[in-house]
Amino acid sequence: MLIRTHVRSRRTAILLASTACALALPGLAFAQDNAPAEETAVDEVIVTTQRREERLQDVPAAVNAFTEDQLEKLGIDGSKELGQITPGLNFTQSVFSPQPTIRGIGVRGVGAGDESVVPIYIDGVYQSFIGAADMQFNNIQRIEVVKGPQGALLGRNATGGAINVITKTPGPGFEGKMGVSYGSFNEVIGKAYIAGGTDNIAADLALFGRRDDGYIEDDLRNDTYGYSNGFSARSKVVWTPNDNTELRLAVGYSNYSDVTGEAYRLPNGNSIGARVPGNTVETRDYKSALSYRPYNKLRIANASLTGVFEFEPFTVTAIAGMANNKLRIKADSDGTPLEIATLTYIQVSANEYYETYATSNGDGPFSWIVGAVYYHDISGMSPYSTTYSRSVSTAGVVGAQSVSRTRPRIETNAIAVYGQGTLELGDQWKITLGGRYSTENKDYQSRVGVTTFTYLKGSKTFENFSPTLTIQYSPSDRYNLYFKAGSAFKSGIFNASASNAAAAVPVDPEEVTQYELGMKSDPTSWLRLNLSAYYTDYNGLQSNVRDPVTLSSLLQNAGGATIYGIEGEAFIRASDNFNIRLGAAWLHGEYEDFGAALVSIPQTTTNPPAATPCMLGTGPAIGGNRSVFCDVTGNDIIRTPFLTANIGGDYTIPLGGMGDLVLSGNAYYKGKSYWDTLNYFEEPAVWLFNADLTWNLPGDRFALTLWGENLSDEVYSLTRVISATAETQVLAKPRTVGIELTYNW
Repeated sequence: MLIRTHVRSRRTAILLASTACALALPGLAFAQDNAPAEETAVDEVIVTTQRREERLQDVPAAVNAFTEDQLEKLGIDGSKELGQITPGLNFTQSVFSPQPTIRGIGVRGVGAGDESVVPIYIDGVYQSFIGAADMQFNNIQRIEVVKGPQGALLGRNATGGAINVITKTPGPGFEGKMGVSYGSFNEVIGKAYIAGGTDNIAADLALFGRRDDGYIEDDLRNDTYGYSNGFSARSKVVWTPNDNTELRLAVGYSNYSDVTGEAYRLPNGNSIGARVPGNTVETRDYKSALSYRPYNKLRIANASLTGVFEFEPFTVTAIAGMANNKLRIKADSDGTPLEIATLTYIQVSANEYYETYATSNGDGPFSWIVGAVYYHDISGMSPYSTTYSRSVSTAGVVGAQSVSRTRPRIETNAIAVYGQGTLELGDQWKITLGGRYSTENKDYQSRVGVTTFTYLKGSKTFENFSPTLTIQYSPSDRYNLYFKAGSAFKSGIFNASASNAAAAVPVDPEEVTQYELGMKSDPTSWLRLNLSAYYTDYNGLQSNVRDPVTLSSLLQNAGGATIYGIEGEAFIRASDNFNIRLGAAWLHGEYEDFGAALVSIPQTTTNPPAATPCMLGTGPAIGGNRSVFCDVTGNDIIRTPFLTANIGGDYTIPLGGMGDLVLSGNAYYKGKSYWDTLNYFEEPAVWLFNADLTWNLPGDRFALTLWGENLSDEVYSLTRVISATAETQVLAKPRTVGIELTYNW
């Protein structure tokens, strides 16, 4: 039975945590350091979350890590699917922009110059462009999802956490993997990874391509939307001139056309286009009725050079990265065949990222890391963001077309220095202190207008110091208990999409402080159990809204939010051939002191009294929304399910001389959430089921896989946009199945 209420969600989460504690704590009392190893054991994962190699279980922080093999067995092909196997991580989408949220903290804006508060690092290089968060996996060695504010070490905007992507590093010899997949909606995916070299120099090349016919039909235009076509390539060259030096050059390029995020339908028939007699209002699942074919085209090009220099007392790592990105959007904002509201959006970004840090070597009681970062970015619209709109009276009379254009440019210069030190106090205790000082200047200018122009300018510098404290207690090699107090900040930003004088005044920074208690345990070699509980003080929350006139995305500061929750995950190696993975997260988050939130309320024939503008009016809905300022203090934070859970596993059946058969699957539950601060537009709870059946032929060269996603054919939102014009929705893909053939050498 689906969990429908906060009370049931809370009880379920407490039950999960209590059960986990009951399993783990008896082992804490009786585990011995010299206990004999058992034949079947949970796989160890080495991570670099703290900028040095460590066992995942030794890191005093909530981190989920997945190897390439684990991702393949769980059927995870891209970053947006990571939430299905990571407690506390939720991936939503705002039209074109994937928006990861960790523990209720995620980016709310999509404008030029904005950045995610769950940043993605690829091989240590910061990826600032929000669209870069949507990645397909092909050359992955490991992915680390780090939870909670990462102000000290991964500090740039990492108020929610961070996602570290570590790609494969080529070495001596020759290896490769190729695969082709065919599935529902004529989806064809091709992958290839080739690597080879010597002890001194090696290189690789990873290729990925995809195309499909789409799954959303427009019967009026006899067209199909919801397709994704494109390719990506990435290469890495590693040169090791001597035992103490390693240089890595990496380049990447992606070019995709994905029309899914703009293939709107009107789930409740709510659009100002519904006021016009005879106009088509499409409410059916996987259907659209638009005035033109939308598009969403993304191009990403990046390169980085990393040097690692080993000295006896310390190791120095130097990183230089650059990226050039372009995004082109055209969206039918009213979601009807009449041309009432159209947004054409071209966003560009060019940036450079430089970081140098040193980490101590040796086995002494004190270890340290110090570093510095410089980041420079120029983002904007080139040539313009253009909105074409027509007013529609309550009687259905369509007005003349008006045009609004903005051409903003935002330049960011940011410098940060950071350090962290860990002192061992005997064999069982460690204390870690760290912090980051950041200073960031943003210069804004914009040209607004069509025939006559208004020039807007603004500039502001933001400064912050984010400290962190961790106390770690390890009574044995099997247990790691810790307390962590961490903080981080996201600098203020300008509303690049705005077209009035207010655009030249930035919103204030976000500041987050989180307190966490955690336990990582291996009660037996075949069982791993990790738990954490946290409390978050979230100030200056930047929340996005839709301008009621221009339809552009704007930002405002909420007073803040209070968030607390518990998480747990378990790994069970039931046998050499059977692995089980479980996870659950319960979260409570609400706004504090948010007395003037700009919200949308469905327009009815009769508005409510002036004294209560935030109430729903009387009479039938006529289409479109009223935009009013309301007090949403105490309401649930947006885009955050308060209960998530997952269970997955893989089972290998040996077939003798016929190879082996691997059955793997994952079930994911996501509780209800809201798309707006007023908590009017609700997203129901959903269960998702994915499964793979793989036949590994003898010799471990060929593999044939039958795969299926959303096997229960659940209907749920990929994205939902609320504005004065309409309430639009794009549904995620229905059930899809397919077959894949891979070859390894």
